[in-house]
Amino acid sequence: MIEWNKEDFGMRLKQLREQRGLSMMAFGTAIGTSASRIKDWEKGKNAPSAAWIAKISERFNVSTDELILGTGNTSTPFKTSGATNAEMLYEKLRESMMSEVETGEQIESMDELYAEIDAQNKERYRSGKGRRLAERELLAILTELPKKEVLELLELAKMKKRWL
Repeated sequence: MIEWNKEDFGMRLKQLREQRGLSMMAFGTAIGTSASRIKDWEKGKNAPSAAWIAKISERFNVSTDELILGTGNTSTPFKTSGATNAEMLYEKLRESMMSEVETGEQIESMDELYAEIDAQNKERYRSGKGRRLAERELLAILTELPKKEVLELLELAKMKKRWL
């Protein structure tokens, strides 16, 4: 039987974070915790609870067995996960926006991501059914958001309409 080891877990967690190109802060934000907690886990000072491991597993598409014991399939790189290209690009953009300090290189990278997202959206929504597809996707997203977020988006839409 393979046993749990905090230090080995920390090395696997760091490898996962670096594989995704994330700072400790961006990684922590992605799962709802602090960079200092990520640092402690990576150093083997503390061990995450089962709930944290499940959250990491779900968020970064890696098995809990692989995180805990180092077994199972090797985690897939970010760009080859099960998400669509646009979802992956938006996620990468969101993660890069959460990084600790924006350098000129990061800003250039974000500009490239915006351009790639724009190109994919033009292709996806080009046809006559493009608007209806976008409306259905937006509605599906809205139904999953908390009321506060929906109201905020409503106000943004009203402002946008006034500017047109």
